[in-house]
Amino acid sequence: MDSDARKNLIYFIYYDGSLNHFHVLNLKFLQEYWNVFDGQRIVKIAVKGDYNLAPIVDMLPKDCEYRVVKNDVKFGECTHFLDSLVEINGGITFYAHCKGVTRPQWSGLNIWITHLYRKNLTTPPVLGDKMFAGVCAKLLPCPPYVPYAFHYSGSFYWFATDKVKARLKNFELTLDKYLTEQFPGIMANKDECIFGFGSSDVNHNFYEERTWRYLR
Repeated sequence: MDSDARKNLIYFIYYDGSLNHFHVLNLKFLQEYWNVFDGQRIVKIAVKGDYNLAPIVDMLPKDCEYRVVKNDVKFGECTHFLDSLVEINGGITFYAHCKGVTRPQWSGLNIWITHLYRKNLTTPPVLGDKMFAGVCAKLLPCPPYVPYAFHYSGSFYWFATDKVKARLKNFELTLDKYLTEQFPGIMANKDECIFGFGSSDVNHNFYEERTWRYLR
């Protein structure tokens, strides 16, 4: 798989009727990197009420064909991720979400979000024979919610679409609120993945600004 592989996007936005700082930050980056994706683009806005969507929609790329879905209180984004994955075929696919929108406005989270977009999307990976690629990986379990030997912390990563879907046929996934973060660790071995900036065998807290003093 070379650098000319078609690049797909699965993107999830949670919206509770109020536009906040992290919506604005994430969607600014989505606008900036929108043209990276020359394949299928699935953008879902998850809501739990009959909200005015204009504040969110106005921040999306002009040619973004978004879908409004019901927020899954129990499983969060994972059900919408799996539904989207069924539709995507070929090339490589980037999964991301509007990160931090239910969190306080921590300065460390600003830095983390910036790196998740810039380091993943400025130069998309050449996967070759690999299955996943991403930054800010943790190369050890993060119990109790990510009980796998590695995961791409923050749930931003690229994957080889058809390879992952083919392997998925042999898995019976258990729905879990953190499934999207666990997904690479479920589907692949470490040697089938590319780990980028921020990869660590220490459980750094990426929400804290002081963490980035060591990682930058």
